[in-house]
Amino acid sequence: MNLKYTKQLLDNKYKNKDFDTYAVLVHYGDEEQTFFSDNADELTYFDVASMGKVLITSTLILQAIDSGFLTLENTLNEFFDDVPDEKKNITIKHLLTHTSGIVRHILTSQSVDCGHDGIAEEILSHPLKFEPGSDYIYSCNGSILLGFILEKLYKKSLEEIYDEKIAKPLGLRRTAFEIDFDEPNSAVCYRWIRDENMPKRFDDENIQIMGESAGSGGQQSCLHDISKFAKAVLDKDKKLYSVDLFDIAEKNYTPDYSQGRGLGYLVVDEKYSQTGKLFPVGSFGHCGHAGQSFFINREKNLYVVILTNATRHANMKNEFKGYDYNDIMKMREEIHNAIFKDLFDEDDIHV
Repeated sequence: MNLKYTKQLLDNKYKNKDFDTYAVLVHYGDEEQTFFSDNADELTYFDVASMGKVLITSTLILQAIDSGFLTLENTLNEFFDDVPDEKKNITIKHLLTHTSGIVRHILTSQSVDCGHDGIAEEILSHPLKFEPGSDYIYSCNGSILLGFILEKLYKKSLEEIYDEKIAKPLGLRRTAFEIDFDEPNSAVCYRWIRDENMPKRFDDENIQIMGESAGSGGQQSCLHDISKFAKAVLDKDKKLYSVDLFDIAEKNYTPDYSQGRGLGYLVVDEKYSQTGKLFPVGSFGHCGHAGQSFFINREKNLYVVILTNATRHANMKNEFKGYDYNDIMKMREEIHNAIFKDLFDEDDIHV
């Protein structure tokens, strides 16, 4: 592969200070090409943010289903005490597809002091946006509940479950649920001015309050591990789960709503722009708010991993007074389009 337009775009964005650390991988057919800023390599930590929903949480849920410990129709009242009536019939499938009606809100320190059951109680105390299954709204707090459900099933921490069931089987080398501020070889991805009272590098507000990463994401990982995960998915590797479950997970369950959603995955549809021309309808993957993404297309034998600290730099350009996340969304679209231009001639855009 000769990805000259991709390299030129990354160089330009680096010079423009759209980010100061990046690692990008393009896998197409039997070839791969990687791009790194001078301060990064395949083992550099990036805050994967909401990509953890797929890299960790939904994959572990699918494994639990594969093992018979769980079904898509299990409901919240089977795992948590005193679930309000309107939320008792929220299913695992609702949580995975973001159709539960549970909305994100900032957690209180009082609920965190009561442990995971206290956090779950607070999440479930808030009104639903809509009746479960009747609409779509992206829900970090719903994914936090999925992480708690896994811990209840296995009677282990989410990190321990991940290490045992994903990291070790796939041979992943450098994924962490938290890192110190002085961690070597790690990108600075948090969007705020450093607070000396914060001992860990957590970007998301709720993860900061909890003091630990969760089923909603917030873990640290690297290009090596994420690309190995993407390759395992592309190959339908049984180390993840049974072959039939890949098709079930990658199906679009929300075609009539504002965004395509599989079981954890974001599914590309006609409305989705961040994958540009590169990934056709039916492709799937996930994004992370800190500036990350990965997407996969089986028909093209293609996947792309983008790791940056672009969201931090968008905020830095405005002296940490706020930022427009549309800039980060546009960045993903531009990178994917540059890769498309490199890989496919205009005469071959039907590929």
